[in-house]
Formats: sequence, structure tokens, C-alpha cells
Amino acid sequence: MFPISYRSHSRWLSLSVIVVVLMSCFFVGNTGAHHGAQTTNQLFTNTAILDLIYRQKYDDAITRLEEVLEREPQNGDALTYMATAKLYQTRDFFKARMEFEEAFKAGGGATFFVTHSHEKFNTNYVADYCRGWLHLRSQAVEYVPTDGTHSFKLKYSEIEEFKINRLSKRAFHIKFNGKSQNFYGRSNTEFEPLLIIALQKSFSRS
Repeated sequence: MFPISYRSHSRWLSLSVIVVVLMSCFFVGNTGAHHGAQTTNQLFTNTAILDLIYRQKYDDAITRLEEVLEREPQNGDALTYMATAKLYQTRDFFKARMEFEEAFKAGGGATFFVTHSHEKFNTNYVADYCRGWLHLRSQAVEYVPTDGTHSFKLKYSEIEEFKINRLSKRAFHIKFNGKSQNFYGRSNTEFEPLLIIALQKSFSRS
């Protein structure tokens, strides 16, 4: 065994300390990057995107969805909510129909922010209502209120009617179990109900 001088021993200790510090920095840096990736991914949840659309922050929603679609061009939910955000931002109903149909082909569908009347429909004025999301997908239609308990999820075969209301072209109804549920779209135009009904017919045939 060769003897080790004090100076050599000191150099060896110094080198060991440097190696340990460098390795620590490497692992801490990687952990931080991983944490950052998790945080970024959490920002792209459906709930977060719908909340932005609900608050009419369409530019923010579109920016986040573009980042998702850069990584996953065929993400059905992202394509759906992108079409929703653009619809309410631009009011281009013709383009929205094409974008929702593309989203449907990718496994998504169409989503609208609607007002659900709790009253018997007879005028354009609604006093008792809740608001929420109407989702049209391949197998079902689902209404999810942002508050309240008037939710439902129906197979297309369970729907008895899905039509424009006779008293107002800006409203539509979904009839099941012998009762009609009345809705207005966020745009409060006659074009949104027509778009919703056209997509429901298209999706139910697929």
C-alpha cells in the first residue's frame, strides 16, 4: 500500500466535495424541471380551460389550447374547446361547425355555454334559471351546470325531441321522459341553436 501525503489527501477531499456539489446541482435542477413540467400540464385541464371560456377570457384559453395542440394535434378535448372559444370570440357559426366536426372526428365533439330555464317557456325573459355546459359527444348529450343540480346525461336514443322552440328562434329544447328542458345559447342569437341542433343530428348519426 502506497503512503498518501497530507497534500494529496487534501486534494482528494477537495475533488470529492466538488463532485458531490455538482451532482447535487444536477439532481436539484432535474427535479425542478420536472416539477415545472407538472405545473404546466396542470394548467391544461379541461376545468381550467372551461373556466377561462366561462369568464370570457378567450385569448388566454386559445393560447393554452394552442400549446396543447402543438404537442397533441389530435387531442379531441383540446380541439373541442378551441372551437368553443373561437365561436364565442368571433361569432363565426359556419366556421365553428366545421371545427366542431373536426373535433368530433378526433374523439371530441362540441361544447356550448348555455342558460337553462327552470320555468315553463313562454317569453324571452327568464327569471328562474341556471347556467352551465352542454356537451355533445359521440354517445351522449350532457348538461353540467356551473351551479345547481339540474344536470343530465342522455344517450341519443333517450332523446324524444331536440328542436328550436316555437315561441323564440333564439331558444331550443331537449325533451326526454315526456318533459322539455329549455335553453338559450351564450350568443343569444338564432344561429347558435341552429348550430347545436345541426351538430346533434350529425353526431347522433355517426
